[in-house]
Amino acid sequence: MKKTYSFKPLCLLILIFDLILSISLWRIAAMASDVFSLMGSLSSLINWAIFLMVGVLGVIVVTVLLYLYYLKTEKVQGILWDAILHTVFSVFFGFQMINLGDSLQGLGGNQTFTTIMGILVFASALLHLFIMLRLDQVIHVTVLDAYLPAGKGQTIQSPPPVHQTVTEDTTAPTQEVKTPAEPVITKEKAIAFLKTKNGKMILGAVIVVVLAFVGYKIWDTFFNKTVIDAFANMTVSYDGYDGAGEAYVDESDIDYDMTNAQLAQFVGDISFDIENNGELSNGDKVTVTAVYSKETAKQLKVVLKEESKQFDVSGLIVKYQSASEIDKTLYQKAYDAALQESTNSSYYDTDSKRTFYKSYYIKENTENIEYQRNYLVFVFKETYQGYDYSTHQDVEKTRYMYYYTNFDSSYDSDDEYMGESRLYNDSFDYVENEADVLTSLQKQSIADYGNSKVEEVTIPVS
Repeated sequence: MKKTYSFKPLCLLILIFDLILSISLWRIAAMASDVFSLMGSLSSLINWAIFLMVGVLGVIVVTVLLYLYYLKTEKVQGILWDAILHTVFSVFFGFQMINLGDSLQGLGGNQTFTTIMGILVFASALLHLFIMLRLDQVIHVTVLDAYLPAGKGQTIQSPPPVHQTVTEDTTAPTQEVKTPAEPVITKEKAIAFLKTKNGKMILGAVIVVVLAFVGYKIWDTFFNKTVIDAFANMTVSYDGYDGAGEAYVDESDIDYDMTNAQLAQFVGDISFDIENNGELSNGDKVTVTAVYSKETAKQLKVVLKEESKQFDVSGLIVKYQSASEIDKTLYQKAYDAALQESTNSSYYDTDSKRTFYKSYYIKENTENIEYQRNYLVFVFKETYQGYDYSTHQDVEKTRYMYYYTNFDSSYDSDDEYMGESRLYNDSFDYVENEADVLTSLQKQSIADYGNSKVEEVTIPVS
């Protein structure tokens, strides 16, 4: 006689550890799915992680016991399947516990798969509760007798060996002999059933469910994405000089679910990289690229509508490198300002009269365009009354003077200062001859004493 009721304590042990595992798994997954909750509940997270490890270790222990029970005590199919199922649990959660950080991130990132695993573990616990009730004969299900050990008060008597003569003892009390029940489901019966109408309907339903689940997983993995336009309503501003300009990304109006704390954190962490920043010129197409965590985007199932976008560069200040590049409209404004300054000065000096002579553009010779100084110079011919020592009387004389201003494409006559000075020769006498005007101008401080390029401007004025 062989009693199998000792399987009940093992069922109770499996029930306890499966409940520990399923409860702790759901709790940690819920906490890991919310970054802010995770940060605020670190001590609670540690406690649940320890609880989870206890469940994993317990499942490993009961898995070993199940195999030993199957090999040494009673080889019923249900115990073998049970051992295989718990082997899957042990391997999966064992790998998860190798790296707790990645484990928690994974649990929070794939909520569907986590839920399925939790349901399976919890279902295993319920199954063993059912088995214990069946062992105590609280529940009577004879259909499953072939897949479960004998229950309370039940014994199994092995049949007598072959070629052994059995003498019937009529004086001994009659004892009921129970033989192991044959499996209700066999391979032949299953094949025959699937060939029937009902079998085909059930098989079709199973296939539909499997295909629906696989289709859902494919959709959830590859198509169920939150699309974010990181460049929505984005404007890019530019500052600096043509050839050495910088771009700045203004705040873009990204549309997203603001109630989702994780998504809000992800959007807030997006930054932008600007190609060739600090070397931009007007007319360039600058590429702005979104910089973000690819791993976080994968976990949140977020994709960017565009990874990068091009913008046209404009509005950079142009420092003209030659007189031919000068904007005619700005030149006219500067000329008007110089003419006005000349008129104002003549008002207080009634003995002199000024007429416009020529204009020149002075460009400082330097490779660093940011520090390059450029001037627009307007030279006037001035007639005045001066004493002639040879004739000992006042005579009309001529001298040259100039008005100058900083000049580039950002010129504004209301903001720029218009300086005034007279031209002198090497003897510090007034320049009175037209031929000496350019030579004297090249030696002025605004021309860096001969180290700047001086060009005549031929733009007509009104």
